[in-house]
Amino acid sequence: MSQDRRTSDIWKHFSKVDSSIAKCDICKKKYSYKTSLSNLKKHLNNPHLIYLYTETDTLQNEPAIDIDDPVPSSSCVKVAKGLSALTEPSCSSGSIVNQANAVHEITPISKSNPLKRSGQLAIRNFTPKKISVDSQKKLDTALMKLFIKDLQPFSVVEDTGFKEFVNMLNPGYKIPNRHTISKTLIPAAYEKCVNDVKSTILNELDMACLTTDCWTSRDNKSYIAITVHFINNNFNLKSILLSFHSFIEKHTSDNLSEQIDKTLNEWNLRQKIVFADNAYNIQNALGHLKFKHFGCFAHTLNLIVQSALKKENDLIDKVKNICTHFLLQDVATRWNSTFYMLERFVQLETSIRGTMGLLDSAPPCLNSDEWIVIKEFCNILRPFEEATRSVSGDQYITASLVIVIAQGLKNVSEKMKNENYSFKTLRLVNNLLNGMRDRQNWGNIENSKTLKICTFLDPRFKNLPFIHNEHMLSSVKNDIVELTAQIISVHRSESTSIEQEAQTSNQPSDTLTPEVKQFSIWESIDKCVSQMQPSIGTSTSRAIVEVQRYIEEPVLKRNRDPLEWWQDHKYNYPYLNVLARRMLCCLGSSVPFQTTPTSKSVLTLSDSNGPPSFT
Repeated sequence: MSQDRRTSDIWKHFSKVDSSIAKCDICKKKYSYKTSLSNLKKHLNNPHLIYLYTETDTLQNEPAIDIDDPVPSSSCVKVAKGLSALTEPSCSSGSIVNQANAVHEITPISKSNPLKRSGQLAIRNFTPKKISVDSQKKLDTALMKLFIKDLQPFSVVEDTGFKEFVNMLNPGYKIPNRHTISKTLIPAAYEKCVNDVKSTILNELDMACLTTDCWTSRDNKSYIAITVHFINNNFNLKSILLSFHSFIEKHTSDNLSEQIDKTLNEWNLRQKIVFADNAYNIQNALGHLKFKHFGCFAHTLNLIVQSALKKENDLIDKVKNICTHFLLQDVATRWNSTFYMLERFVQLETSIRGTMGLLDSAPPCLNSDEWIVIKEFCNILRPFEEATRSVSGDQYITASLVIVIAQGLKNVSEKMKNENYSFKTLRLVNNLLNGMRDRQNWGNIENSKTLKICTFLDPRFKNLPFIHNEHMLSSVKNDIVELTAQIISVHRSESTSIEQEAQTSNQPSDTLTPEVKQFSIWESIDKCVSQMQPSIGTSTSRAIVEVQRYIEEPVLKRNRDPLEWWQDHKYNYPYLNVLARRMLCCLGSSVPFQTTPTSKSVLTLSDSNGPPSFT
């Protein structure tokens, strides 16, 4: 028997019967202790409520927690040397005491020595049971979200209130200090995230769309963020921020192309990318890299509306002067902010008229005709605001909307020309129409092969946007058939290679003895089946059949999810669904992924090949 077992305090309550059996001195029951004393300890804990603690255990350094402070019976608690009193817990707190390892002993409760209770009792001090390594890691991971998602400072773990709060939730959890967090845990979380993203890209990404965002901070540091968008195997749209870099150089096309190329090579995406961004330097950078680029519709729309509104600046500036006092104002780089300013101005017309009359130094107020013009402006601009908002979503596909929305804006603007509007309003409508007709990028929208294919593959639209243009309809249909045929050819080539490898592996090895002819009972029927099997046809003919079946399907309602439709029908269109996954990830706008750094930022990826640095 070990020294610990011979000297354990448990023998104060048990008597040895032999080398493996002990008898309880309280209830006289016998228990085995062949390998350890845990069986005897459990018996003391329940039903006798006697808890034994080792002298090597120490109490927590945290202050004691007082739940209540009743005065216990003097016969209830026996205090060990050097420790404060621990009162017997109520039934509801028994699990807490079971986890304790302090040097206390609670005497048994018997009929002759009942414990008098007086409400909820107190736990002064106890040493919690140590948590497992796995539990510590899980809690550390949860703690990291406080800094990664909420951008809290690392020093929060040293705040007294935070430590007391965590201790109340789980006394056994050891909070890491801020140096461990910044030097070990956050870099480890970053590496895990990188590996997870690489695995996702390898297993789920077939083709992707890339958006970029560049800005300069107040201290003249240049930044670029690169985001990739793709549709996974279950037809869910995913977006991943690949890199967020700061660099000393300006946002020139050469510097941007170098950074984009470096990021794509790092993630092995160079052959799987199309771009959606209208920035001049980005277009030049993509020209250097020879990437496919189809522009940002929201940016084009913004330029058209801003150009049209410039000719109405006199009236809009008059509204701005009033708004500087107490209303929502516009932002120079976003035309829709002007719309929101005018819309709010009209909504508060009564209040503005009344307030302006009470001000001593009020700016010039609008007359009745000008109020009418502002209201008409809101009606004219509302479809353009809806178009901008529709193509700027980040939770649904948007490239397939661009051609449909462009056609809709032209049609509604033509109808507005025939309305009985004021001169200024009709001038605004004509300027908008001229911008849509004359702007080079707008003219390229319906000629974009990427946008036409995306529109055709959206089951809400299919060939409907092209039915009035026979040449465009024939062109997009031929493009779809050609791309689908390429997918079929690749699939057949891969299948043939697999079959040849299987046949090679099944061939018998050369031997010195001649091969004996084998006979099969299935030979005749297999021969008949192969003769009656219809010809597979060419890849193009198979693609034509699949595309035609897709066109004949009922058109999906506009408020339904096209990706959900493809997920439900992917087995009906085994090759066309592959093309849909590749093309529908394209975005009509890069606006939702254009962000700016905030004062709360704590993480900057200084080098895509190394761990993050912290500021």
